[in-house]
Amino acid sequence: MSGQRILTWLGVLGVVILLGVGIGYLATRNTGLNSQLSGSNLPGSTNSANPNNQASSTKLLPDRPHLWPTNVNPPNSVGASAAVVPGDLITNWEDKVDEILGADGDEAEKAKKMIEMFPRLPEEGKVEVAQHLSNLVPDEGYEPLGKFLTNSTLPEDVLDVLLSDFLNRPNGIKLPLMLEIARDPQHPKTAEAKDMLELFLEEDYGSDWPKWQAKMEQWLKENPD
Repeated sequence: MSGQRILTWLGVLGVVILLGVGIGYLATRNTGLNSQLSGSNLPGSTNSANPNNQASSTKLLPDRPHLWPTNVNPPNSVGASAAVVPGDLITNWEDKVDEILGADGDEAEKAKKMIEMFPRLPEEGKVEVAQHLSNLVPDEGYEPLGKFLTNSTLPEDVLDVLLSDFLNRPNGIKLPLMLEIARDPQHPKTAEAKDMLELFLEEDYGSDWPKWQAKMEQWLKENPD
């Protein structure tokens, strides 16, 4: 084989070796890039080789709410709150009421039992029991009924019964509770309570509740029961 042909073959062999090295370099580079893109450096990604990675990524998420993982609730989210389960209602309340009324014992004891069952009654039961309580509870024991009356979550039918009885109570009971209801914007009877205050005190202080309080105390001193 002549010297010129040997040089030609060596040149071709060199080109093939260079092409092989170049292809190998490109393949290695692409593998590294794909590893970075699918690795643990992206927000929300996990990596078994770095168990602390998920925690470190999550610390940044509260400032970037749009990056919250779909399986993680952000702080104070609605999904993190447990649902409130109401107490079981008394379904046989009519029998319970008849049993209490027909039992031996004084009215105070009967009223106490009805007050204890009151929160667990359906609306119809609350209306009827409120009527019985209006007859059973004396002025000196009115405090439990006062708490029911100022409860803004009770149905209006129940509040109407309590309010009707309330108007027959002494002024020392009426006016403080009127003021408490009037200053509660969520209470269904707010407007009525404010109208009654104006009727008794002959003043209208709007939403200046300290003035209402001072005037009421003065009026009660001048008009004792």
